[in-house]
Amino acid sequence: MTSLYLLGSLFLLFILCPNYEAINVSKNNIRVANENVDKDLVFNSNGQFKIVQFTDLHYGETVYYDAFSANAQNQVLIAEPDADLVVLTGDCVSGYAWNGSAGWLASKWDHMVSPMLANNKRWAMTLGNHDDEADLDRQQIVEYDSSFNLSLTQQGPNDLHGATNYWLPINDQNGEPQTILYFFDSNDDNCQNITGWGCVYPDQIEWYRGVSLSLQAKYNRIIPAIAFMHIPIPEYMDMWNFYPVNGSLYDTGVCCFSVNTGLYAAFKEMGDVVSMHVGHDHDNDFIGNYNGVQLGYGRKSGYGGYGPPPSWKHGARVLEITANPFSISTYLRYEDGSSETQAPYHLPQAKEQYNTCCDTYGFVNVTGNPISNCKLYEQNFKSIHSKH
Repeated sequence: MTSLYLLGSLFLLFILCPNYEAINVSKNNIRVANENVDKDLVFNSNGQFKIVQFTDLHYGETVYYDAFSANAQNQVLIAEPDADLVVLTGDCVSGYAWNGSAGWLASKWDHMVSPMLANNKRWAMTLGNHDDEADLDRQQIVEYDSSFNLSLTQQGPNDLHGATNYWLPINDQNGEPQTILYFFDSNDDNCQNITGWGCVYPDQIEWYRGVSLSLQAKYNRIIPAIAFMHIPIPEYMDMWNFYPVNGSLYDTGVCCFSVNTGLYAAFKEMGDVVSMHVGHDHDNDFIGNYNGVQLGYGRKSGYGGYGPPPSWKHGARVLEITANPFSISTYLRYEDGSSETQAPYHLPQAKEQYNTCCDTYGFVNVTGNPISNCKLYEQNFKSIHSKH
């Protein structure tokens, strides 16, 4: 059924709409169509707010992959017409596929945001480790993304590591913030020059502490918060190893920070972040409660890059937030319109435990490869395309 669905989608995209890549990607036209965009995030009259998380879209590898990815996004958004915000948790573009031409990333970005534009959905974005491997650096990508009227992405303080370090409040009907959304830039790789993956650096964590303290002082209370970024913190690995979760780990372990810089500890210290959502590991989708903080993966949304496993459908994680009393419910929405509200329950097992984050010193890959799926895929992609 999945194969028939994809073939049908490809037929619609390329036969009925041969110029699909050009549809809804003209910024000037869309800017006029959506010029009265409300930039404020507000709970509805029932105290509800819905977020759709797309992650690892990986535009730019082939025209066919990009068309499938755009269709997946579009179908998810059609199935979630009341979504208030789309959050993009990194690797929107496969920067390693850059052909060397100027304007390449902007053209892929235009295609990537076209489903949100077509469905009139606001979005906010945090960068991944592959987005800045092409012709725009991290700050330039943020500048380009935030030029779209429907984008709520912000350029973070320029004295911090990374670019997408910012926060957005979700207010009630009276204009009082009831939930804070934190966006962190987890950078690229080799945190603090230690081999492995990137991280949220200590200066970023201090920025978060400062914002959290100022909000607590201003409103004389702790406002519940949700954090989004690309690369998972090491506590994800610990949670998989020793705690019950819902969902699966089919990737080469957890490709988390090569240095635990203390972000989770800061969350516990400040007491506001109760839920965190990431991407990066395309073949992982588990979610659980780690000592009072919900840690969750999204669902691989795009067709570029490796994965997801053959039995999985592309899609998105959906978060439904209730303001008072505060709560979060979550489920997976798939590109065929179906949903999964209760992922398989997984109890920790000694044979499935990982000793360290992927690609760091001492990493043992159960597949027998010396590196992670992510690094292996990029290496193979570059090797194949360098011969053409």
